[in-house]
Amino acid sequence: MGASYGCDLGRPAITAQEAVQWLYFGYLAAVKEQNGAAMSLGRTSTFLDIYCERDLANGAATESEIQELIDHFVMKLRMVRFLRTPEYNQLFSGDPTWVTECIGGMGEDGRPLVTKNSFRMLQTLYNLGPAPEPNLTVLWSERLPLSFRKFCAQVSIDTSSIQYENDDLMRPYWGDDYGIACCVSAMRIGKQMQFFGARVNLAKALLYAINGGKDEKSGEQIAPQFAPITSTILDYDEVMAKYDQMLDWLARVYVNALNVIHYMHDKYCYERLEMALHDKEVFRTMACGVAGLSVVADSLAAIKYTTVAVQRDNRGLAVDYTIAGDYPAFGNNDPRVDSIAADLVERFMNKVRQHKTYRSALPTQSILTITSNVVYGLKTGATPDGRKAGEPFAPGANPMHGRDIKGAVAALESVAHLPYDHAQDGISYTFSIVPQALGKGERDRVTNLVSLLDGYFHDTGHHINVNVLNRETLLDAMAHPENYPQLTIRVSGYAVNFVKLTREQQLDVVNRTFHQHI
Repeated sequence: MGASYGCDLGRPAITAQEAVQWLYFGYLAAVKEQNGAAMSLGRTSTFLDIYCERDLANGAATESEIQELIDHFVMKLRMVRFLRTPEYNQLFSGDPTWVTECIGGMGEDGRPLVTKNSFRMLQTLYNLGPAPEPNLTVLWSERLPLSFRKFCAQVSIDTSSIQYENDDLMRPYWGDDYGIACCVSAMRIGKQMQFFGARVNLAKALLYAINGGKDEKSGEQIAPQFAPITSTILDYDEVMAKYDQMLDWLARVYVNALNVIHYMHDKYCYERLEMALHDKEVFRTMACGVAGLSVVADSLAAIKYTTVAVQRDNRGLAVDYTIAGDYPAFGNNDPRVDSIAADLVERFMNKVRQHKTYRSALPTQSILTITSNVVYGLKTGATPDGRKAGEPFAPGANPMHGRDIKGAVAALESVAHLPYDHAQDGISYTFSIVPQALGKGERDRVTNLVSLLDGYFHDTGHHINVNVLNRETLLDAMAHPENYPQLTIRVSGYAVNFVKLTREQQLDVVNRTFHQHI
């Protein structure tokens, strides 16, 4: 492929232009071979800066020419497309390719890994306009240069196109030469790979536990049959005992299914090019995941702290619930429910760990939904937290829409309580705030956003998507999409062009909490 363009990839790159070309050819080859859901880039901007600085020093290029080179590289990355079915688009809307590029972070020796190229990569969002790809990911540390942190905050306020991950949290696990695969998953470059496993529906499992393994919508016996809950008022201890049994079954079915899927994928579609430059002994993870975490946490809190009555249909199945009283909802920094959410993460991860995995992969877990929270909700009946049948779940690790009522900091603290040790595949939190809540002027908004990010990551939050916009902007974009061709927002795990979302997914985004105060 390189030879057809007159490029000799058999020799080392000499100039910045060659370095970018060589990198792009390698990426393009992998994309052409795999047609993968997520084709992440790694951590390239920092090492490309070596070539850029050398060209600048010897007069081979000017700063504007180097920026133009990075702009052109990003333009190429934005052009990648895959053939996908309509069903795929329901789960992962907006045609994402997850060209995830990691920027910043700290070295294990205490040096910041921020270069001029880190700024150049973010500058492309101004030069080319906001866009979902590449999936720009800043590895955040309180020790990063303040000027860089402020620039990141400014770009987020202007474009809503950046996600942030906690470098200080991940570095002890993965060292200082790791990248983010797909959405939020850290792995050591050239030494590690992931068997992706999507997610299970924790809320559906709770309803199966209440109904003795029967599906609340179809009435079909799906899980192994055991005695359903027959009382009118739900008892917390009884529900937890049956739910724990249901999670045992779910973990077993889940891991066995993933083992079959990845065995057959290796057999018929092995990633030759992607694995060519990996170490001989590759560290593999089996990346499991959960959806509906806040639905279940709120449901269990409602059962524990209020009176939840069951409504059954003529089949005897629990299909709806009434709540007498107020329960502590996840997202308000309330340990009564935050501890339930944290326990669910650890509980299911430990159940997954009990099962043998393909190629002895290390089981990991994500709290991540992409846009599938809409489809998962559509397939799930009413839940004991008051959510009605068919309504979307909250995305990723987010509190349910409108229930995080104590402000931005309280919501951030609740999510930060979720244990990364039991969710090493990532904990995705999508945060939306109106510009006025960050401050009256531009300088105040930048300063306050930097402080929010510093505090969240200091308290061991793992990941955050930052959207700074007004709900009215999204409503106008729904009515007049032709006026918003580049309106980019962050959703669970990636960025997306808002006008390319389905109507249901747009409504889900609009109905999320837009924090009005810090």
